[in-house]
Amino acid sequence: MKEQSDHADSTLSETMVARIEIQQLGDPSHQKEITDAVEALDGVIELKIEKGALHVSYDPLATSQKKIEEAIRSTGSTVKAAATDTETAHLDLPAQPIVEQTPVENAHHDEHS
Repeated sequence: MKEQSDHADSTLSETMVARIEIQQLGDPSHQKEITDAVEALDGVIELKIEKGALHVSYDPLATSQKKIEEAIRSTGSTVKAAATDTETAHLDLPAQPIVEQTPVENAHHDEHS
């Protein structure tokens, strides 16, 4: 039951995604060791290995990119590069309002009244 409430709380915050390039990522047994270490962190929502990098979706209120990198280094791996961004392109922000211009004849008509 607690997991559900944690998940509900995490949906209220912005999910972050870290893309981390790791030196020894090609070795399947080492991949498992890395993913197990990262999955053990609180706040990790999802992770996948794609295009030679580890992609980790996480709740920034529960963990950080630094903690994820520390977990990776704890396996004896070397982090080559890391970048973090939001998972979505700020879909929670309101859309730009459509501004309709007042027709010119109405503006002139009101000015002459």
